[in-house]
Amino acid sequence: MEFKVIDKTPIYEAFSNIGKRIYLPQGIFYWSRRAKNEGELIATIGAAQSFESDFKEDGSTQWIPCYLEQIQDYFKSLKINDIVSYAPISGLPELRTIWKEWIIKKAMVKQLLSEKEKDNLSKYITTPIVTNGVTNGIFTCATLFLDPGEFIICPNKRWINYDNIIERMIGGRIKSFNFFKDGNIDLDSLSSTIEEVQRDQKKIIFILNFPNNPTGYIPSKHEASELVKLLREKNEDLSKPFIILVDDAYETYVYEDKSMQRSIFYELHHIDSDVIPIKLDGISKEFLLYGGRIGFITIGLKSSWINDEQELSLLKKELENKISGLLRSTISNCNHFYQALMIKILREKGINNLEDSIDRVKVMLKQRFDLINQQLNSINNEHLSIDPNGGGFFVFLNISPQKASAIDFAEHLLKKYKIGVIPIENPRENINGIRIAYCSVDIKNIPKIVEKIKLALDDF
Repeated sequence: MEFKVIDKTPIYEAFSNIGKRIYLPQGIFYWSRRAKNEGELIATIGAAQSFESDFKEDGSTQWIPCYLEQIQDYFKSLKINDIVSYAPISGLPELRTIWKEWIIKKAMVKQLLSEKEKDNLSKYITTPIVTNGVTNGIFTCATLFLDPGEFIICPNKRWINYDNIIERMIGGRIKSFNFFKDGNIDLDSLSSTIEEVQRDQKKIIFILNFPNNPTGYIPSKHEASELVKLLREKNEDLSKPFIILVDDAYETYVYEDKSMQRSIFYELHHIDSDVIPIKLDGISKEFLLYGGRIGFITIGLKSSWINDEQELSLLKKELENKISGLLRSTISNCNHFYQALMIKILREKGINNLEDSIDRVKVMLKQRFDLINQQLNSINNEHLSIDPNGGGFFVFLNISPQKASAIDFAEHLLKKYKIGVIPIENPRENINGIRIAYCSVDIKNIPKIVEKIKLALDDF
C-alpha cells in the first residue's frame, strides 16, 4: 500500500523502524471482504461453513460457520455468526462507531462542549481500532513508535507491566521522572527528563495514566492545566513530535471534585502544536467486563497536517492500515463474541442506562476510597506515607526502606496476618511500598486491613 499522507506528517517521523515498514497487505481479509461484496462463490476464509441442517438435526437452511451445538445453549440472545465468526482485523465497524460516540460523550463530562468543539473533536480523531484489551493497545502503539534502545518517558510509579512490554518485549528503555513532589506532580522532574531524552531522539514518547496504577493519583484541574502547558511549551521549543500514549483504563473512576474530571487526552488534543495524544481505553474497567479483553486505540490528529477532507480521510485510512498490519501479525483479530455483545448492550440498553449501573459501582468504590484514605491517614508513623490519590482502584503506601523492604513487608503481612497486597520495590528509583487494591475489599474489612498493616510494621 502507498502512504501518501502519513509521510508528510510528524507521526511518520515518530514511527519506529517497524512502524515505518509495517502495513496490512492485501491478504485473506482483503480478498474475503471483496469476495463477499463482489463474488458469487466464496472460497477465501479458512473457517468451516455449511448449511446448519447439514450438521445439526433441527438446523436451519442458513449458511453459517459450523459450530458445536452446546455453544448455542449458552448464548441464546446472539446469532451464531456473532459468536464463532472471525471479526474484522480492526474490529466490528458498528462497535467502533459506538465507541467513538462514547469518547465524544465523555468529553462533555462536567464541561459542555460547543457544537463547534464537538464537531472538531469528531472530525480530528480517528475511528477507534479494536485491540485485545488496553494491554495489547499499549504493546501495539509502543511497537509502532519505539525502536530498540529508544526511550519512552514514564513516571517512576507506574503499572509494572509497562516495563515488561517496553523493555523486555520491544527492547525500548524507560526514562523515569519523579512522580511526586510535595504532594503534587513533579513537573520540574518531567521537564528535565524531556530535556535529557531530546538530546538523542528526534521524537519524545510518553505514557501517562490517570487515575494512576498503582497510586490512584489524578491531577487536580490546576495541575492538569500546568502539565498540558509544560508539554505544549516544550514541544514548541524543541520542534519535535511528542507522542503521548494516554492509558485511560480507569478513566471514569474519579472520586473528588478537585480532580481533573475527564481524560487528559482531550486537553492534549486541543493543542495546536505537534503534541499527538493516543487514547487507549476499553471495556474491562469502564464497563466492568474484565475478561472481555476489548480495548481501543484512538489517535488525535491536527488540522494543520492536512489540506482538505480527502487528505484527512486518507490519513485516517493509512493509520488504520499501519495499526491493522501490527494486529494482523500479532493477534490477527479480536474476540467477535464480546464485540457483538457490547454492540447489543450499548444499542439495546443505551449508554445512559449503563452509566446509571456503573455509577452505582462508583458510589460503592468511593465509599471504600474515602474510608481507606481516612484510615491510612490516621496512622501516625514516620515510616509510612500515602501517595496522593483521587480515583481508580488503588492506593499506594510508601514504607521507609530503612524500616523494611516492600517485598519482606508484603511477605510478612501475608504469612502472619493473611493480608495480601502487591509490593513494589525499586531502589534505583527510590520506590519501596505496597499497592492496596481496595476495589476488591468489602468496606467492612478495610479497617481490619489497615490495623494489620500497623501491626505488621511494628514487627520490624
